[in-house]
Amino acid sequence: MASLPDMESNLSGLVPAAGLVPALPPAVTLGLTAAYTTLYALLFFSVYAQLWLVLLYGHKRLSYQTVFLALCLLWAALRTTLFSFYFRDTPRANRLGPLPFWLLYCCPVCLQFFTLTLMNLYFAQVVFKAKVKRRPEMSRGLLAVRGAFVGASLLFLLVNVLCAVLSHRRRAQPWALLLVRVLVSDSLFVICALSLAACLCLVARRAPSTSIYLEAKGTSVCQAA
Repeated sequence: MASLPDMESNLSGLVPAAGLVPALPPAVTLGLTAAYTTLYALLFFSVYAQLWLVLLYGHKRLSYQTVFLALCLLWAALRTTLFSFYFRDTPRANRLGPLPFWLLYCCPVCLQFFTLTLMNLYFAQVVFKAKVKRRPEMSRGLLAVRGAFVGASLLFLLVNVLCAVLSHRRRAQPWALLLVRVLVSDSLFVICALSLAACLCLVARRAPSTSIYLEAKGTSVCQAA
């Protein structure tokens, strides 16, 4: 049986490093970078304008809407910053320190999960508010749901931070860190997505009672769904 060095030498002879080329031509890569950067920048200014409108018209400053917009604003800002590196200084984007690397590469994923949990909390509150009128003891269930989603967000954040730190310090195998991160992160994403779908079904099914609460917030069951 051939040894590992012999296999590596055979593979290197079959696929020489000099023959490797980028998957996309430089012109296509530059065009995609410009397109993504433009889209993220447009999203940033759009959300920024909506936050100013909230202040201008005197709406409630701390609400599900403003927190949602703030998360979207930070996500768009980080993505715009990351893609701006790819115009002239791509090597620098791959040699960032631990904190900048986590902010630009890992934090946007955490913000996406926080946004998903925020949507879950909003629709779960709609469902529980409709039930509390007839069953006051359901208010305890709402507190439990809030605690569960806060715990899921903290777990998601902790796993991503630990994996990023251990990967940078090379304290563990990269494949092991990737496996743990994918299993935990993807499982939480799937669970929250199923939870959101269930909340939307309950909101639509209990339309007469949930529509009153939604209309008080300036929306309808159809718009919310």
